[in-house]
Amino acid sequence: MAFDDFFMKVKKENILHNYRYLKESKKKEIIAVVKANAYGHGIEQVVKLLQEEGCKYFAVARIWEAKKILRLKLKNIKVLVLETIEEMELLKVFDELEIFINSISDLKKALSKGISTSQMHLKIDFGFGRNGILESEIKKLEKIIQENDLKFKGIATHLFDCTHEDMLDIENKFDKIISNLGRDRFEMIHSQNSAGVISIEGKGCTHIRCGTILFGLQEIGYYDPYIKRSIFLVGKISGIKEVKNLKYIGYEKKENLNILDTDKVAKIRIGYGDGLSKRSENIMSIINNKKYKIIHISMDSSFVVVDDSVKVGDEIEIFHDLEEAIDYLKVPHYEFLSCINDRIERVLI
Repeated sequence: MAFDDFFMKVKKENILHNYRYLKESKKKEIIAVVKANAYGHGIEQVVKLLQEEGCKYFAVARIWEAKKILRLKLKNIKVLVLETIEEMELLKVFDELEIFINSISDLKKALSKGISTSQMHLKIDFGFGRNGILESEIKKLEKIIQENDLKFKGIATHLFDCTHEDMLDIENKFDKIISNLGRDRFEMIHSQNSAGVISIEGKGCTHIRCGTILFGLQEIGYYDPYIKRSIFLVGKISGIKEVKNLKYIGYEKKENLNILDTDKVAKIRIGYGDGLSKRSENIMSIINNKKYKIIHISMDSSFVVVDDSVKVGDEIEIFHDLEEAIDYLKVPHYEFLSCINDRIERVLI
C-alpha cells in the first residue's frame, strides 16, 4: 500500500467488544451476518477474527460468499446461505453449509434432492416480501412436516424495518407458528436482526442473527450506547494545487464548481472506481480535525477544497460523521460503506 493510498481501517477490538457485549447481554449465541463483504469490513478477515473468538455461525446472502469462507478451511464453523441457492448438490459435499428454505417449492426441491433437513432453516415471511414461506402457506408446511416426520436445523424470520409494536406482533405470530409446528422439531430458532436485537427480547429464540450492529453501524432509532463503530475510511493528501493555475479540476471547469473564492484544492487517491459514488460530491471530509468539502469525484481520484493549513501527507477521513453522511446521501450507512470495493484495502488495526 502506497503512502497516499486509501484504506478501510477496521478496529478489531471494537468488533470483538460488540460480539462479546451482545452475546453476554442477550445470553444467546450469535449468528454473525457477514454478507456484502461483511458490510464493507472484509469478509475473510472478519470471519477469521470472530472464529478465533469462538463464533461458530456465519450467514451470507450468496453462495459465492459462502465459498469464500469455506476456502479459509476454518474448523468448527457453519455457513448459512440466506438466499435460495440452485447448487443444492453442494450441501452433500460441504457439511459446513446450511441454507434458508424460502418457499414450499424450496423445501420440496431440497427433499427430492436428498438434502438432509439438518442443513435446512425454514424461513417464515410476515410481509417483508423478500424471502420466506408465507403465513397463508403454514398449513401446507405443517402437513409436509407431519407426513414426513421432519426435524430441521432451524427456523427463522426477519424483522424488517417496522415499529416496535409491529416487531412484537411478528414475534408473537412467529412463536405461535413454532408451537403449532412443534418446537422440538427445530434445534435453532432465530428472528432478531440488528434493529430487533435492541428492540425486542426474541421470545423463544436460541440465537441472535445480527450484522450491522456487530460492526457498530446502528439503525437510526435503534441505538445502544455500548456498541462501538469499527470501520473508518482514511487516506492521505497526495497533492495540492493552486486553483488560480487551473482551468479544470478533474473533468469539471472550475467555474462550474463554485470555488472561485478559494485558493487551493487537494487531490486524494480514491474515486468512483473504488466505490465512492459521485453522489458523495459536496460531502464533508475531516483533515486535522477540521471539515473540508469534497468537490469533485472521478474514477481514480477526487478533489477537496482546502486551506493553507493542509499539507501533502496529512490524513483525511471520509464519512467521519455517519449521521451527517446519511442525511446528505439519503441512504443508510451500510449502503455507502459496503459499496467501497476491493480496490480499497481493509486493514485490521
